[in-house]
Formats: sequence, C-alpha cells, structure tokens
Amino acid sequence: MIMILNILKSTRPRQWIKNLMVFLPLLFSVNESWAFDDIRSFYGLLLNSAVIFIAFVFASSSVYLFNDVLDRDKDIYHPKKRLRPIASKLVSRKVALLFSLMFSSVAVIICVVLLYGTVIYICAYLVLMLIYSLFLRSTIVVDILSISAGFVIRVLVGAIAINVPVSIWLYICMALGAMFMALSKRYAEFRALEEGSSLARKSLPIYSKPILERATYVFLIGTILAYSLYAVSANNLPSNKLMVLTVPLVIFGLLRYQVLVHQRGFGERPEEILTKDFILRTCVLTWLLLVLLLLTIFR
Repeated sequence: MIMILNILKSTRPRQWIKNLMVFLPLLFSVNESWAFDDIRSFYGLLLNSAVIFIAFVFASSSVYLFNDVLDRDKDIYHPKKRLRPIASKLVSRKVALLFSLMFSSVAVIICVVLLYGTVIYICAYLVLMLIYSLFLRSTIVVDILSISAGFVIRVLVGAIAINVPVSIWLYICMALGAMFMALSKRYAEFRALEEGSSLARKSLPIYSKPILERATYVFLIGTILAYSLYAVSANNLPSNKLMVLTVPLVIFGLLRYQVLVHQRGFGERPEEILTKDFILRTCVLTWLLLVLLLLTIFR
C-alpha cells in the first residue's frame, strides 16, 4: 500500500490540472454542439472529454515516472527533488519503469476501446514526450517547443473527441501561452540556480537571465494578440464581437502570472501558481463564466 501511494505521489497529481486543457473545445462549443435547453446533448460530449482527460492523466503520469527514473542521480542533490519517492529510493527504478509502461498502455487502451479516432494522437503525445525526456529537454529552444506541442495536442485531442472544429487562432494562442509558461519556468529555475540551487537541467546554462526575461515578454504579448484575434475573427463566435470582453481578463491573468514569477520568485511549479494564488484563480474562473455566458446568450 505504501509503495502504491509513493507511485501515486510520483505521478504528480497536482500537475494533472494541465490535462484540463482537453475541456476547452467543449467549453467553446456551447450553443454549437450542445445547449443548456437540450442538456442531454451535453452528457455524451462531456463523457468523451472526461475519457480523454483520464487518458491524458495516465499518459502524463507515465511521462513523470519515466522522467524521475532518468533524473534520479541528479535529483538526489536537489533540495526538494531529492524527497521524491524515486530519488529517495522509496520506489525502485524497475518498479517505476514498470508502472510507467503500464500507465502509458492504459492510456492507449482507453482510447482504442472508447475513442478510437484519438489513438494516433495519444500515441504521438507519448512518443513526443519520450523523445523530449531522452533528448529534447537538453536542447535550447527545442525543449520549450516540445512542451508547447504537448499542450496543443491536448486541445486537439479534446476537439477530436467531441467532433467539433476549433479556430486556428485558439491553437496558436494555446501554443504561445504554453511557451510563455515554459519560459517563465526556465526563468524561475535560472533564478534558483543563481541563488545556489543544484543544476537540474542541461539546457539551463545556455539561457541567460536577460534573454529569458525578454522572451517571456515576447510570448506574453504574442499570447494576448493571438487571443484577441481569436475573439474578433473566429467564424463560430458571436457576430457581435462581444467576446472581446474576455480579453481584459486574459491580459490581467497573464500579467498577474508574470508578476508572480518575476517579482515573487514563483514559477518553478506553474500548477501551484494557478491553484494557490486567489487573485489568479478568481480571474480564471471569471473568464470561464464570462465565456460561457457570452456564448450561451449571443451564439
């Protein structure tokens, strides 16, 4: 039982929040593929999205276990990562690899049995993350692009699962936003390295603090522009352009995230920023409710 709990801890349940991206197509398909006055149409789509969410939970858990096996010899020197079950040898490498393989197999089986059309994409995600873990995460820029691609795949699979079209601008916005968060994480890691933390990423010394600062601002602005273009140009959004009302919330949320990373030293764990900061959490929930309200009334 203790070993199972340690395996569960190694899958990093807090980071499962990233897999909620698969529900974005469901949110933006209200009054298009489902409606509140015909709620039965919603249940099937919700079930499909939930299935994909569970599949990605298993897939991402598999990746985290594999990463911890690869990083064990480095993590033991890190003040926080050394406490992870694999680094502290509470879970052996062989057991971790076995569960990693099992979880990835479960993810694929779920898609094969329940949503066959998504199989190739979940496999593409697993292959990408395998290559990322072995090679790409030690390569400057490519490591950021790989993380971004993982988020785009989540949204893409979420759309395929419920058979709804998604604007190209939403994909671009997601890609740029993911790169902004990944660069913010690198920035936080770089600051921790300057303060004497153990080096845990080969590509980190290649970056510099000024480059990371400028790059995060570039992708911050790019994400805002992409979302703004989506809000005013997507064909399936309300023709009265009222979706632009959600743009200030996106701007505020991204700027709040930037402040937390650059001025308060957060960022190494993006999922904790989203779950622990009340202001940012309130902003995200307000955005969700406003999007739902606008699409329900005006679409």
